[in-house]
Amino acid sequence: MEVTVEPTGASPVEDSQISEMVDFLMAKADSIGVLLAKRYREEIVEYRSLPEGFIEQDVAPTARHNLETMLLGLSHDATITNEHLDRFRESAVRRFRQGVPIQALLHAYRLWGHTVWDQVQMAPQVADYPEGALRIAGKIMQHVDYVSAAVTEAYLDEASGMIHDREKGRRDFLEALIAGNQPGRIATHAKHFNLKVDGSYFVVLVRRRPGRQNTSISMRVCLETVQKSISGTQAKVGLAGARDEEVVAIVEAIRGTPLDSRDQLDRLASSLPEFSVTVGRLREGLPSVAQGYVDAQNATSFAVLNKTPRAYLFSDTLLDQIARSSPFRHDLAGDTTDLIAACDAKRGSGLLETIRAYVDCGFKLVQTAEILRVQPNTVKYRLNRIAQVTGHDPLQVQGMTLFTLALRIPPGPDSA
Repeated sequence: MEVTVEPTGASPVEDSQISEMVDFLMAKADSIGVLLAKRYREEIVEYRSLPEGFIEQDVAPTARHNLETMLLGLSHDATITNEHLDRFRESAVRRFRQGVPIQALLHAYRLWGHTVWDQVQMAPQVADYPEGALRIAGKIMQHVDYVSAAVTEAYLDEASGMIHDREKGRRDFLEALIAGNQPGRIATHAKHFNLKVDGSYFVVLVRRRPGRQNTSISMRVCLETVQKSISGTQAKVGLAGARDEEVVAIVEAIRGTPLDSRDQLDRLASSLPEFSVTVGRLREGLPSVAQGYVDAQNATSFAVLNKTPRAYLFSDTLLDQIARSSPFRHDLAGDTTDLIAACDAKRGSGLLETIRAYVDCGFKLVQTAEILRVQPNTVKYRLNRIAQVTGHDPLQVQGMTLFTLALRIPPGPDSA
């Protein structure tokens, strides 16, 4: 950006008086810089939090340079070039890195304009030539506009670049944790994200349910909800990110296990009904987070089948995992549920429905009877009938265990 100052057509006398005002202000440049530093500290909270002496060594010299640049522009043939503005751009980048918000930075430049105008009015030439003061006031306003535009652009460019770099670094680190094949990199980058390499962690996986792509909750909102929901004395989110249609949160267990955070996790699931929420086992050390992700991923299919919005811990699905992965699953089904289903098909006896309700009710006869709307004696008769058909008594511990596992085997000979 190059700003050209047009000739004003003023008389030589008027130009002389303007020149004297410029000389007056230039002579006071150092004291005006000190005054500006004082006002910044008094009126802008964010500047008061800068390190001791920083205002005097950085902010005040920049304010003085700003004044000198503006006074230079009062000459008829002078121009304000990119070189003049570069120092302000550099100071804007420094303010961003120092944590000064853009609102405070622009407040400082407005305060600069008011302070310089106060000094202009103190010039002795103002009494004889007030119009000259107004010309300088217009120049001050114009200068504040130009410099504010330049520092805003530089500040936002720096913020955008740093945010992009930080976001990219966060995504890359999250992928490294999920992959689990870069222990050296994990150890090196953990400190940048305030994560303990030897800490205790579990993974929370929030995945959009099938067929719910066009829904009201975006992945960004989902990510924000996860970050806000999992916090407290039991656990806190150490790192989280969105990956396609899922959000992965690496949660640091401050105290206890995922089971101790169940209420919090269930509330998260209730607030995101369009998503399934699954939780991996507690893992020791960041390099083991990858296995925690696999835990949560394995539990997803069970959460999807259940329409009730609740969090599914890996431990909730452990029996399902055993039933599905066992090389004897087809033998187990053949000796239990397949025989029951065949008996039902032949006699219409409702035995499979009964054993399923009995297992779901925790092996309680009365509750099973209430669900089936029959008498408890009827339930007991059917269970005895199941024992005759299969050779496994559901009223005994071994039979209870076998039927509990068998009912978790998905149908079909090729299911795994």
